[in-house]
Amino acid sequence: MNVTLLISLVLAQVAEPSPSYNTTLNFHYYHQFESSIENGGDVEVSYTGAELRIDNMIGDEDDLQFRFAYQRDDWSFGGASGLGSLNPWETINTVEFSLQWMHQFNNQNRWYFGAIGKASYEDSASTSTQAGGTIAMAHSFSSGFTLGGGVGIIGQVNADPRLFPIFILNWKLADNLRLTSDISTRFGSRTGVELVWSPREDWEFGAGYSYSFQRFKLDGNGYAPNGAGEATAWPLSLRATYQVTPKFELTFLGGIVFGGHLEVVSSGRQLLQSEDFENAGAIGILGQISF
Repeated sequence: MNVTLLISLVLAQVAEPSPSYNTTLNFHYYHQFESSIENGGDVEVSYTGAELRIDNMIGDEDDLQFRFAYQRDDWSFGGASGLGSLNPWETINTVEFSLQWMHQFNNQNRWYFGAIGKASYEDSASTSTQAGGTIAMAHSFSSGFTLGGGVGIIGQVNADPRLFPIFILNWKLADNLRLTSDISTRFGSRTGVELVWSPREDWEFGAGYSYSFQRFKLDGNGYAPNGAGEATAWPLSLRATYQVTPKFELTFLGGIVFGGHLEVVSSGRQLLQSEDFENAGAIGILGQISF
């Protein structure tokens, strides 16, 4: 090969901008304290999990994000009556993959397209993987205010596919105060808003309100063989985040879980139990490592 041509090809490869990667590993432990169930019994739960996110900037207009998450939920039902005595489920595993493409259409508008794969199941149940997708759009009205929304759809265990709204907000209220939908307590299937105060570079405080939704397949041996369980709630969280190093931060949080609701559905899609539980206190710890 001609030497001049070879040198030109090498220089062209060096000059071509390489993709920019940003990788974060999040982990969490969250405990919801014991609470009474409306028609008998009590319930408490602990959540343990981790999430890997990889962002790949492709040029100046596109971003590709890959997300892999695992969560283990240890439920404890008790009591001599009602849903508590039935012990409808115990340990739930959730594995989730998602891929999101963000396209910067112009200086003010961004489009988001996503694909989701998810399996949520009791320990000895089959995985029953569900798939879905999302589409959303955000508009920047100014450098300090972005608002947007969209819709997502995903299959469900023993139910029709679920449609859910997508809400995007980033509002800079002051130099160290913002309101955002990118909540720090977003582990699991949580969506909501958070007011964030950053008085120093190494400390950040937040107050967030979110909606939590879980639906999972039950095993073949319990109260509803091969059925489905569902748990929803509205957690209010207060958190303090300390940046230990530029690449590692810890978050301590506490709060109250409002509007808790539990359902049990048979394998034939028949609703067997539908119960509310009282407001419950909660505490947790989160960590994030950046690479």
